[in-house]
Amino acid sequence: MSTGPEFTHVEQPFIDQLVGMGWTHNTGNLDHPTTTGRESFREVFILDDLREALRRVNLDPDGQPWLDDDRITQAVNALQRLGTAKLLEANQKSTELLYKGTVVDGVEDWEQGRGRTVHFIDWDNPKNNTFRAINQFKVACPAGQPHKHIIPDIVLFVNGIPLVVVEAKSPYIAAPMEDAINQLQRYANRRRGLGIVHDVNEGNEKLFHYSQFIVATCREQARVGTLMKTRPTTRSCQRS
Repeated sequence: MSTGPEFTHVEQPFIDQLVGMGWTHNTGNLDHPTTTGRESFREVFILDDLREALRRVNLDPDGQPWLDDDRITQAVNALQRLGTAKLLEANQKSTELLYKGTVVDGVEDWEQGRGRTVHFIDWDNPKNNTFRAINQFKVACPAGQPHKHIIPDIVLFVNGIPLVVVEAKSPYIAAPMEDAINQLQRYANRRRGLGIVHDVNEGNEKLFHYSQFIVATCREQARVGTLMKTRPTTRSCQRS
């Protein structure tokens, strides 16, 4: 684990605040994906968290879990197989699924077996969700790219779904916020659209298919944006 000024003054305080708000923190192991609940660095979900949350969040009229393994797999597949590799289209489709849910096979003795909508996040009862922050979250890049992997400083998961990607920068470099934004754009293959690089894939867009926010931060400053913007919207905030 890094012990430099970026980690000490920015990344660790960010994590400490999340833990104080009830988030679970795990540190990624750059050699073993299993420490982050994955079988491979190609995966971007924490599947155990997602499967457990689907069972917990979706209850029958008697307040009991009703999803079996097959129906949980149907829901997970809907989220994993978005039907497009284009970043913005995938992000829009995943956002709709997160808000509206997806339909899986119904149960024979429940409303004539009609398909049932299952939800990935409990929007009404936040405490019913699993909030996990993982720093040094290594993700493999597709073959043939100049970079073999990306390692965002912190990724925030809700029910195993990567909703926020955070890049922290040392306060002792010349332009920390700009550097952080540039790195996030590289990770998401967004620098091509900005004319910074040409015909080069540099990151792994799949991690950002589900992002609701991307965050660049340095000490008390943070710039927060979404993928619907060419550049992150600037908003400074004071962390306690």
